[in-house]
Amino acid sequence: MSAELHLARRYLVGLRRRTHVATVTLISMVGLCLGVFALVVTLALLEGFQSSIRSEIVARATHARVSPSRGRRLEDPAKLASVLQEKLGQVEMVQVVRGTCLVSSPSDAVPASVVGRSDVLEVVVDRILAARLGVGVGDEVQVISPRQRLTPMGPLPVRVRTEVADVRAPEPGAEGGAVRLPLELAQRLLWGGEVVEAIELRDSERPWRLGARVRDALDDAGVAARVQGLDELHRPLLLALALERVMIFVAVGLMLVVAALNLLCNVAMVAAEKRTDLAVLSGIGMTPRSLRRLFLLLGTGIGLVGSTMGAVLGIAIALLLDRTQALPLPRGVFIVSSVPFRVDPAMVGLVMAVALTLATAASWLPSRMVARREPAEGLRYE
Repeated sequence: MSAELHLARRYLVGLRRRTHVATVTLISMVGLCLGVFALVVTLALLEGFQSSIRSEIVARATHARVSPSRGRRLEDPAKLASVLQEKLGQVEMVQVVRGTCLVSSPSDAVPASVVGRSDVLEVVVDRILAARLGVGVGDEVQVISPRQRLTPMGPLPVRVRTEVADVRAPEPGAEGGAVRLPLELAQRLLWGGEVVEAIELRDSERPWRLGARVRDALDDAGVAARVQGLDELHRPLLLALALERVMIFVAVGLMLVVAALNLLCNVAMVAAEKRTDLAVLSGIGMTPRSLRRLFLLLGTGIGLVGSTMGAVLGIAIALLLDRTQALPLPRGVFIVSSVPFRVDPAMVGLVMAVALTLATAASWLPSRMVARREPAEGLRYE
């Protein structure tokens, strides 16, 4: 064991003989412990909710979308689908057209997003549109397209009267109402012919990598098309989640800054208490660099103990609350029935690294003052 480490350990063990210094040291340690504990539990709570949101996106949203690089219609959707099926294997592929139409019911009429999909066999509206129109399963709605057709009475908009077969939850991040139609019906409303605007794909095994795989497959086949993966399709939502994590980390992490300032005062107090010992050590040959390292080790040791205790306590509480579902949520309001907690080992390691960095930084100023002190100054009043 090096001399600096041995002395730092002896100083920490011997602090209990000096009540006021031991009390301040304990307060510094508890402050770091509480700061790390609060940050670990808060980030576990945040990660639990964000993981639920990401899982909901993977379960219900499109994993990748292939659309024309220019214009709105794909040139040869059948050939493109054949290439993707050959290169990617067993993935779900759906031909899609999209547009905006006026959807009316006997009580109201509102603009809504119209989605035609080759995997849809009946008319489905989301809960947002159903609430605005006041319709449910079995009710009749009319979809009016902005495209017009020529009749003996002049140009009239193309319209379809149909019955609602199902009401489902809206897509993640959707704010306006939407109605899903069979592909042929949507093509007749929006285009008047067999037009495909995009091919949407899903891969349950590697959803977050599907966009890159589709892009590589099209590049190998020499097909020019725009490819969007999950990251691009849901970029605003994912950026909001990342920003939320950063802001929460900074806000709760201020507790660690306050604890580090308390630690700075504590290390400075220990340096004042040990000025005679330090003068003797300096007189018998200990270099200023060794003295500086001694107090850096002292502050880092306090930070290590406090942050380790806080991390262990935070992980234990987060896992206990998650497994027991001790914090229930109102049903039908959230996508989960209880407050979820998910401990991310990488995030816990980052929290401990920040705590140790702040502890070391707080110890640097007192250690620098000790290293610059003359030995005679420490023995002047002895």
